[in-house]
Amino acid sequence: MLEAIESDDPIIVSNAVQRIRQQGNCRILPEILNILSRTEDSNVEAKIVEILFDLKDQNCAAILIEKIREPKLKNYHHFLIASFWQSSLDGSEYLKDFVDAAIRGDYMSCLECLTVVENFDSSFEEEDIIECNADLQEAIEEEENQDKKTLLIHLQEVINNLAVETD
Repeated sequence: MLEAIESDDPIIVSNAVQRIRQQGNCRILPEILNILSRTEDSNVEAKIVEILFDLKDQNCAAILIEKIREPKLKNYHHFLIASFWQSSLDGSEYLKDFVDAAIRGDYMSCLECLTVVENFDSSFEEEDIIECNADLQEAIEEEENQDKKTLLIHLQEVINNLAVETD
């Protein structure tokens, strides 16, 4: 399946994507993302993004976060982040990672992080919210791009309104 997804034949690529969507599990995700990092074929890229937006296994969340931390996939971070809300994956345990990705990333990555965090339906430790707030405040003060700065401000507001865990 992995070799087929890199084929020059669009029919073979489509069939491979279909098989991966039906039979694949999270063990195949790192290999698919490695293909994404090295492909120059926009068709292969689009098919892999389709797979990312149709994940069904919650265990994929940890793999996606690991890959969001990798600089070699920087151009695809917004797709990896968007896959959380596109696939209805719960990323709430990775709040700090989303804040980090929003701060470090470009406008689109920041927008996708905001969307993911806005959809959290969990409670969080007060310490984590305070830490994220402090990181965001520093980033807001340093951000030169006004559009991204606006997103960071909105993300900070969303985080300050998250439910806090109580004992």
